[in-house]
Amino acid sequence: MDKILVNIDFKHNTSSLMDKVARLAQQYSAYVELFCCCYNRAIKHGYVFDKAEEQKAEHAYIRQMEAKLERLAQTLQQQNIEVGVDVAWERHIAEGVVRKVLRFEPDLVLHSVQPHSRIGHYLFAPVDWQLARKCPKPVLFVKERDWSEHPRVVACIDPLHSNDKESELDRALLKWTNTFTREGVCELRVLHCYNALPHEAIFDEHLVTDYEALQDRVEKDHFQRCNQLLGEFGLSTDSPMVEIIKGETDLTISNYAANNGIDIIAMGAVARSVFDSLLVGSTMEYVVDHVDCDVMLVKSPGFVCPVTE
Repeated sequence: MDKILVNIDFKHNTSSLMDKVARLAQQYSAYVELFCCCYNRAIKHGYVFDKAEEQKAEHAYIRQMEAKLERLAQTLQQQNIEVGVDVAWERHIAEGVVRKVLRFEPDLVLHSVQPHSRIGHYLFAPVDWQLARKCPKPVLFVKERDWSEHPRVVACIDPLHSNDKESELDRALLKWTNTFTREGVCELRVLHCYNALPHEAIFDEHLVTDYEALQDRVEKDHFQRCNQLLGEFGLSTDSPMVEIIKGETDLTISNYAANNGIDIIAMGAVARSVFDSLLVGSTMEYVVDHVDCDVMLVKSPGFVCPVTE
């Protein structure tokens, strides 16, 4: 990991975010760029008849944001971390961040997710959802809970994808989490959850009479496919850090994270059409809303970014 991009929103507390940035940058000797998309409606609409003054006010506002970023950067520089700052005047924050990602090409993007009105719960805001859907690089959605001394990262895989392109997503996810946990920096876990076929959903009378055998075949298929994938990374379903759990995906992931002291949940993003893209974040949004740890989203190698630089 050579370059880290940090999206800063000064409306929210940045202390936990900056602590995690510092830990990653020091561990990987990575260069950090602090970035902020700023836009002020009052400036944009307050100088309708004087474009020159509007531009001056815009530049002054940008300089204020740069000064704030530089003060944050000093806290990293004091820890011998190489850091730069950048500000963009962007009305649409998510697209502004994605354009910055296309220019800067970081290995990882950090972005804070803020709690909403239900105390202790989180919910994707439009900016979060857009970043999850459009950002071509891995995004770590950061919460205010601090990491443990030796953070645990769980990669949530689904090797029973319907086509080869989507199977590449699991490989990309495992490659990334292996990089993220190299040299014992973090402890890697792997989780696969699957749903059992409900008895009432089977209409074939022969299958009804052999329901248990059917369930055994389904379970063996999941274990076999997991082993095929995990074998490429020196793991298997017998490994102590690998769990195969029967249950609803979103609920199982959130329960596993809560019960196993997970600091980061790593998930893949799947989108096959315009309509499916509306559901990309459905499982992730549930997980984000029901756990207090960070969530990392990884795209497949063939992902095409819908935003242009």
